[in-house]
Amino acid sequence: MYNQSMFKRIVLLILILLPMFTQGQNQTYFQYRTDEATLVFFDKNLSRYMPHMMRNFQLGKALHQQIWTTDSVYQPEPPLLLLTDWEDDGNGGVTPLPRSLIQIGMAPFNMSYYVAPSGERYRQLFKHEYTHTVMTDKYNLRDKHWRSLFGTKVCTDNTQPISALWSYLCVPRWYAPRWYHEGIACFMETWLGGGLGRALGGYDEMYFRSIIADNEKLFSVVGLETEGSTMDFQVGANAYLYGTRFVNYLTKNYGYDKLIAFYNRTADSRTFFGSQFKKIYGQSLRKVWDDWKLDEQRHQQANLATIRQYPVTPTTPVTPKPLGSVAPLVYDSVSNKAYTALNTPGKLAQIAEIDMATGELRKLHNLNGPTLYDPAFVALDTRHQRVIYTTNNGKWRGLEVYDLQQNRVVKRKKFQRINNIVYDNTHDCLYGLLSNAGTQTVVRLDSDLENTEPIYAFPFGVSVFDVDVSHDGTWLSMTRQGNNGEHTLLLFNLQEFEQAIYKPVELVTWRDANLGQFRFSLDDQYLVGSSYYTGVSNLWQINIATRQMEMLTNASIGMFAPIEIQPGRLLALQFERDGMRPVTLDRQVVTDANAIKLYGQAAYEQNREALEQVGLLHDSLPRIEFGDVYNHITPYHVLKEMRFAGAYPTISGFTDADSWNHVTPVLGYRLAVNDPVGLSSIRLSLGVSPWSHNPWKNRLHADLEWQYYFWKLRAAWNHTDFYDLFGPRRTSRKGYNVGIQYDYSNNLIAPYTREWGFSVDAYGDMDALPMYQEIAVNDVKSLQTAALYGKVSKLRKSLGGVMDEQGYQLSINGYGYLAGGTFYPSIEGTGDFGTLLPFDRNTSFWLRTAAGHNFGDAQSVFGNTYLGGFRNNRVDNRDAFQYRTALAMPGADIDAIQAHSYAKATAELNLRPIRMNNFGALFCYPTWIQCSLFGTGLSAWNPGTKHQMYYSTGIQLSTELVFVNYLKTTLSVGFGHLFAPEGFAGGRHGNELMISLKLL
Repeated sequence: MYNQSMFKRIVLLILILLPMFTQGQNQTYFQYRTDEATLVFFDKNLSRYMPHMMRNFQLGKALHQQIWTTDSVYQPEPPLLLLTDWEDDGNGGVTPLPRSLIQIGMAPFNMSYYVAPSGERYRQLFKHEYTHTVMTDKYNLRDKHWRSLFGTKVCTDNTQPISALWSYLCVPRWYAPRWYHEGIACFMETWLGGGLGRALGGYDEMYFRSIIADNEKLFSVVGLETEGSTMDFQVGANAYLYGTRFVNYLTKNYGYDKLIAFYNRTADSRTFFGSQFKKIYGQSLRKVWDDWKLDEQRHQQANLATIRQYPVTPTTPVTPKPLGSVAPLVYDSVSNKAYTALNTPGKLAQIAEIDMATGELRKLHNLNGPTLYDPAFVALDTRHQRVIYTTNNGKWRGLEVYDLQQNRVVKRKKFQRINNIVYDNTHDCLYGLLSNAGTQTVVRLDSDLENTEPIYAFPFGVSVFDVDVSHDGTWLSMTRQGNNGEHTLLLFNLQEFEQAIYKPVELVTWRDANLGQFRFSLDDQYLVGSSYYTGVSNLWQINIATRQMEMLTNASIGMFAPIEIQPGRLLALQFERDGMRPVTLDRQVVTDANAIKLYGQAAYEQNREALEQVGLLHDSLPRIEFGDVYNHITPYHVLKEMRFAGAYPTISGFTDADSWNHVTPVLGYRLAVNDPVGLSSIRLSLGVSPWSHNPWKNRLHADLEWQYYFWKLRAAWNHTDFYDLFGPRRTSRKGYNVGIQYDYSNNLIAPYTREWGFSVDAYGDMDALPMYQEIAVNDVKSLQTAALYGKVSKLRKSLGGVMDEQGYQLSINGYGYLAGGTFYPSIEGTGDFGTLLPFDRNTSFWLRTAAGHNFGDAQSVFGNTYLGGFRNNRVDNRDAFQYRTALAMPGADIDAIQAHSYAKATAELNLRPIRMNNFGALFCYPTWIQCSLFGTGLSAWNPGTKHQMYYSTGIQLSTELVFVNYLKTTLSVGFGHLFAPEGFAGGRHGNELMISLKLL
């Protein structure tokens, strides 16, 4: 009675504390709903921008409706438009599952190296992202039949792998490779925007020119997904590069109409994208892809010959090889050293110092949260010998200060949201651009970075970038991008700022080319930067007094981010196949250079009439009045917005001692209800095990789960699990279970993660302990459990890595049973520590530790911990490396080692993965193979006996397999050998062979 009362008090305490745990749920959401779309956003202050957003969405939708044949069957689904301000760089994303959703990040684009040409960013985003919506959501009669049968477009759910089949039948084109989706999206964004986009982008042209110039290979259609999207310094961006290029080739050689027929989902189109390709083009995709590679080679060789008709500007390399992604360098003339941010394949991102005399590179500090092309923004304070740089660049940026004299970071500031930083050494202050809610503001920080002063706010939607300050502290320069992609160099007089005069000088405007990374010459008479004016990114200078533009290089590949380090001598970044390389060159005017021909231009010339019509709106859009939108914005109530989200048949397993593998199949049905944003979801699964040997009360099954923000309510009768069908691990249990769980995770600052949570559960009529399948419960009809955990981690991996390669992860867990009137508490702690090894790329060493103690009666099954086995199922949905978990001990049977207290340590060596290239089929291919070696020592103690030592050593080979491009699985084969003490029930030696296929 005492312990039951204790349990009631625990429950009561949790209920009292509930308000403390619901702070995240107090966020108010807003919506604007029309017949065309529902727009959801998180800040009432953004309401004034919603008419602009709706107009750009309507424009993108209307243009697409003119392009894609609208069958009488297809009716576009009104998507959810989710506007966010979670990052400082603008972005977008789309999912068709279970309902169409378009996510738009409101921040300005990151214009580093002018990778993606664009005009007004929201117009560009909706044209790009709505292409994805059409490609994935558009259905024919066959697709519609499946959607009607399930009541939705089924999401894949790794707890029910059969959902992947149902999902493919509903949205088959969603399961095409990323290059397929991004290729057509970049192509359409370009021509819907009148020729402004990646299909006519200079960066893409430069990337492929560098490959051909260095006699490197172009990736095959399968190799792009297996090797090109992971090992190359561009990683996933290669899908954009190759996809856009291949779509340009198809348009150039086979015509625009065939391209549309290939992508369009119509009554007679094939389900699998590869089969549809062969139907339209009469050839296999592999064959035509190889034809494109030859054509690309000819095209680039012709361009290189055109460039070389005039002398190519000579440069002197500073470093022996390219450095991957590199931020524009800053230079200290006193020490003759340059500073930058690097993200090099096989190494962790870092802030680095480069000795200009020797080319020696010295790591100053790890860089947390790098971005792809420009890892971070870097400024140099020469007065105080400090390097200031941005961190957490993929989210809300922070600032860090590295003291070059103390050789350490001396200040960290979170969530500053400031980018494009430059240090004014004349006035001892930092300038930058503050990003917030789609607007940018010029800000000034004092030398201590403690006081942020807003100086000038640009109107909503205006994008500015590449800030610099003159050496005499008179001028602040930057580039402004216009609605139609035009670039203007701006100059602000800093003395006028002090007088509240905010009238920038518009130095020069180029409407057909970019102006990027312009910085002041040493005498402040010029701005020196780069532009793709000739199709090649060359260096240019502008005379501030006369506004005359002059070309400084004739580069064969591309030059960026120049800075004058001596009178007449420049330090710049030269693009090469494997990234940027610092070089020096003379600052001399070039009078003769040829323009190159863009690949997309050839596609345009062959399809001039069709492509000129693509971006023309045939019918005018209905007028949107500001008041009609603003006055109809209402709160988004999560529970009121919940809707039926489909139902589909399932199969799972349930414990049955008399069946083969001790599991019987369960046939069932799962239905779902959720809100469109995904803040609240309910899943109900019902099933029956018709071939079971269990009593009838254990042949009927029900599982209910309701997730609401961080909360999860679950209830089950005879809980089932799909993966129990394969064993050896089983989580299905007889009887009932009712519980509530809270899980909070904070990863706002990369790469740190902080998690904590608790759960309270009640069980009845069970046959085994909740955590230990082999430990029977015979004399207790019901029990209750309570758990509390906390976890912190800082885990990183370098480009090309397939797992975490460096960092730490610490956790502490408290768990207790209340059974038979007795309380059995226990505690467990884990600590994992790893480092990237220098001798081979992507090779890491880890030390993983765990220790636990039970405070309950050791004579009871509830008062002990049970260890053993690899703990992988033959088919599984958990992490493939289960030998790393606290309860694993390869070589022993599951739950075979009993310990009242224990301590264990595992040493692990993860070897460099082998990347597969051009191996496999379009619908199924391996991406990598990796080998891990490990050895474990376990000390187990039980009352009345001396502590016992167990040792295990083993190996695991794992390979990632991808089915229909999005469904990633991992096949693992492992072997473990156990060295056990005298008297162990399983014998002194034990061997275990593990074969496991991790799904989804």
